[in-house]
Amino acid sequence: MKTAKLRFLISAAAAALLAGCAGAWNGPEAALTIAEEHPITVDSQVVTMTVGVDGAVTDLDRSRLAAFAQAYLENGHGPVSISAPAATKRYDAAAEVRQALNDAGVSWADMSSAGYIPAEGSKQEIVLSYTRYVATPSACGVWQGVKARDYANRRSPNFGCATQNNLAAMVADPRDLMQPADEAPADATARIRGVKAYREGQKTSSETDSEIKQQVSSQ
Repeated sequence: MKTAKLRFLISAAAAALLAGCAGAWNGPEAALTIAEEHPITVDSQVVTMTVGVDGAVTDLDRSRLAAFAQAYLENGHGPVSISAPAATKRYDAAAEVRQALNDAGVSWADMSSAGYIPAEGSKQEIVLSYTRYVATPSACGVWQGVKARDYANRRSPNFGCATQNNLAAMVADPRDLMQPADEAPADATARIRGVKAYREGQKTSSETDSEIKQQVSSQ
């Protein structure tokens, strides 16, 4: 009789334990990954710059254009749009702007030009723009619902949030979080050099400095 009662108690305890595992303690929210619980939002932004066309492009304008070009080369996407007022002498200034951008490293293929009719009485300027991406992480410091003891052994709402914030701050190009970056072209010269060395019987592995000695401690 005692054995039957003991078996019943053990079965009841096991059933209660299984019910607890499938209950409110471990719901669907407990299965979320860190990226799902603390997502990083990636948005596109338009970066603009204006250059006055009252006269020739100044040295200050060229310095600003060089900084604009460097920022575009680092994290810009798509072409640099150059819009100039629809007038002959204004297009001459636009040509100087394009040349300054090209001198700073922006290829001709990455520039697009257009004209616009400015409003009467408005300041006539050349407008440059390009698209970049910005990563915005979710806010940390959510302590609501956190208890001193959690018998379900679930992670806190802030777990992984700092890592996601650091990732959003450190990523060079936030667009890489949306899709992988394009691969750089293969270095054909390096390949040919390696094949040539192999055919001539030369070593193709990296050379080891004979001055470097390795010491393995037995302690």
